[in-house]
Amino acid sequence: MAKHLAGGKLTRSHTTLIDAAVPVVEFLQNRPEVSKISLGLIKVIGKGPQNIKFHTLTGGWKLVIRGNISIQEIVVYTNSPESTREAVISNQ
Repeated sequence: MAKHLAGGKLTRSHTTLIDAAVPVVEFLQNRPEVSKISLGLIKVIGKGPQNIKFHTLTGGWKLVIRGNISIQEIVVYTNSPESTREAVISNQ
């Protein structure tokens, strides 16, 4: 079931998260190096294994988070991209 988050480092254009993205976004909100988190659209793609893919952006990462039946893109702006990536991976 999708959840809604708001406030702090989250942008206001979208507030809905897939279940697999909730713990990742909550973790990122508490990271001091993260300045902004932009939640993207949700796309239903069918059953599959959960995972996170990282795509390099200037000043951060685009995360593609796959849940059980859907994916969501999340853009994370950070002043320390590599340490943020390592922290997300080690938190899984």
